[in-house]
Amino acid sequence: MKQKIVIVSHCFFNDASKLSHQNREEQEAERKEKRIFLQKLLQQGAEIMQLPCPEFLLYGSRRWGHASSQFDTPFFRKECEKMLEPFVMQWKEYSAFPDRFEIIGIVGIDGSPSCGINATYDGDWGGEFQDMDRVKKAVGTLKRKERSGIFMEVLKEMMEKEALYIPMYSMKTFPEFM
Repeated sequence: MKQKIVIVSHCFFNDASKLSHQNREEQEAERKEKRIFLQKLLQQGAEIMQLPCPEFLLYGSRRWGHASSQFDTPFFRKECEKMLEPFVMQWKEYSAFPDRFEIIGIVGIDGSPSCGINATYDGDWGGEFQDMDRVKKAVGTLKRKERSGIFMEVLKEMMEKEALYIPMYSMKTFPEFM
């Protein structure tokens, strides 16, 4: 029997890596949804790999929320590649033995500027906090965009270079596999 592997964004196992001062009810609802999802994977016999959190590693626990375009920089992309390289090499090894292993997919968090799969948030974001009118105006530009977060975009590019074809899902689009 093949070992089934599912790769998840960091915060599936570690909500402490997420932004502080988020809406508590929304955060608890997401946490509950992730725990149910993980329990289901475990009940189905999946092996689970946890990706690193680029935002936490690069900006720490006291960071402000970001728009995806703020992460679309050469530095952030290069750091993502460094974080992801050992994972991509592991997946190449697993993929070399399809009779033993099956990588079911990668599961991200839609809405995240890094780990969104189908959706992220972006806007005219940036500047100083000293002028509240400018801050409110910037916040008003933040909109949901139907595209991947930057970390997942970099991951897709890396997998393409290595000829790895691993599907990417949100929790809502993840298929039944057993």
